[in-house]
Amino acid sequence: MNFCLFRYNPLRIRALLFLISFTCHFPLHAKQIQFSLVPDREDIIQYEIELWKSDELGEEIPFRVLANPGPIHLFIPDGYEFFRIRAVAKRKVRGFWTELYQVALFGKKPKPVAKPVEKIPVKTDVLVPIPTKEGKPELFLTTNQITIVPTLADKKIRIQYRINGSPWQTTTSPLLRFSKDGNYRLEYKVTNELGVSDGMQVWEFKVDTRPPVTSISFLSPSFQKNGITYISPKNGLLLRSSDEGSGLSNIRYRSSCGDEQVSEYQIWLETSWMEILSGCEKNIRLEISAVDRLGNEEVPKQIFIQSLKKAE
Repeated sequence: MNFCLFRYNPLRIRALLFLISFTCHFPLHAKQIQFSLVPDREDIIQYEIELWKSDELGEEIPFRVLANPGPIHLFIPDGYEFFRIRAVAKRKVRGFWTELYQVALFGKKPKPVAKPVEKIPVKTDVLVPIPTKEGKPELFLTTNQITIVPTLADKKIRIQYRINGSPWQTTTSPLLRFSKDGNYRLEYKVTNELGVSDGMQVWEFKVDTRPPVTSISFLSPSFQKNGITYISPKNGLLLRSSDEGSGLSNIRYRSSCGDEQVSEYQIWLETSWMEILSGCEKNIRLEISAVDRLGNEEVPKQIFIQSLKKAE
C-alpha cells in the first residue's frame, strides 16, 4: 500500500551489473540482480523493495524485502518481472516509491553518469526543494492547498493527520489549506480496514506567498524644484530588493521610449540604467519588479522620466 503527496524521490540507484543465475533460496529458478543503493540523505538507514509480477499495481500482493544501503544482491523468484524501491529514514519516515523497473531490462543499457545539477523549481510540482544560502535544500509548497489521496481506491481507508502538532484529525481524503507563510510539519498515516498501515509519514516544508519588496533611489543628490525632481545621467539608479521567503531570484524591468511599444522584460544589471538613458532622448517609462525563487512577483513600480529636450 503506497500513498503519495508529491513527486519528489530522494533515492539514487546506481546499476552495476545484471546477470541470471540459479539459487537455492527459492524452489524455482530465480534471477539475481546486483546494484548499489546510494542514500542521498544521511538519515536514510534502510530500503524497502517490492517485487511485482505485473505492472498493474493493486491487483496482487507484492513480495517485499528489506535491504541496507550499499551493494545488494537481489534475488527475484521466477514469475516476478518488476520491482521498485523506497528509502526508509530514522523514526520510520518513508520516502516515495521509485518507478517500476523491469527485471528483464534492468542494467542492460546503463546510462552515462550525469553530472549532478540543482533541481530547478517547477510550478507543477506540489513541493520543490530550494537551496538556502548555506546550500541546504528546503522544501517549499507551490500551491495553497494539497490533498492526501491514496493510490488504491478503498472506501474503508482512514487517514489520520495533524499539522504543527495540532490535535489528530481522521478522514478519508483530507483537503489541507495553507494560507499563511511560515514553516509547517505535516504528519499523516493511512490505515486500511484491517488496521494495516505503511507507518507515519512526515513532511516538513515552508509556505511563501509574499513577493519581494524593492526600494528605488537615485545616487548622488538630485535637484528638486516646485515638487519636481531633476536628474542627469550622473544620477545612477539604485535598486534594493529583499525577500524573506524562498529568496530573491532576479529583478526584471521593461521600458518604452516616447510613443514606442513597451519592450519585453529583461533582467536588471548594473549597466541597465545607463543603457536606458543613452538609448532614448524622449520621455521614458520604466517598470521594475522583483521575482522570488518560487515565482512570486511584486506589483511593478513605475518611473516616468520626462525629457527636457522635448520642450525645446
